[in-house]
Amino acid sequence: MSETKIIGLFGVCQTDICIYLASILQNAGYRVCVIDNSFEQAMHFCIPHPAEKLLTITYKKIDYECLIPTECWQQKEYDYLIADLGVWPAEDELHACDEIFLVMDCAIAQVYRYRELMKRVALPMNVILRDVFVEAVSAREVFSILQEENCFVVDSYVLPFHEDDIAGRISMQYQGYLSFTHLSAPFEKMLVKICTQLAACEDALILRSFKRARKGACV
Repeated sequence: MSETKIIGLFGVCQTDICIYLASILQNAGYRVCVIDNSFEQAMHFCIPHPAEKLLTITYKKIDYECLIPTECWQQKEYDYLIADLGVWPAEDELHACDEIFLVMDCAIAQVYRYRELMKRVALPMNVILRDVFVEAVSAREVFSILQEENCFVVDSYVLPFHEDDIAGRISMQYQGYLSFTHLSAPFEKMLVKICTQLAACEDALILRSFKRARKGACV
């Protein structure tokens, strides 16, 4: 059986994070596949496609696929499979993941909806709160609501609102993904920390891989 580690991301605007994490792990020497199982299919606009229709697109030595059933995930020969599960994932997809990341902004309706989802599926999840406006609401207040009667938040990451992060996320949908030299320092630190926790390798390797991936390189 494959020893593929399955990483699922869902919520709001997580597609760019999937691509960045995949690039860092690939530069660390791992075989990586990214699957877009979302309804939105944002990945299609971020990764260059040839004219012919292919089941697998290989870009910067990472394989990209879409709408792959969960029963096929472990049949794939990769070290890491990163799945973009869209805004509202199927519960069987969540149960198939080794690590889950919920990506949110500060909209209060999302906080309540995702809190109920976490309680219902009863799975540990990491939470990334992005585009935080401190003038509007504090991250502490958002997490206080999210964690009320909800013990499934394993780790949390806070990304303050930064125009460069948003510009990079939008521009890759129109121009294709090339690199992520534009990211804010908190975003960069988050990517390094997540990859360090995911990969069974030395921290120094992840840091070197991050620097290569940041420039758009691959190995």
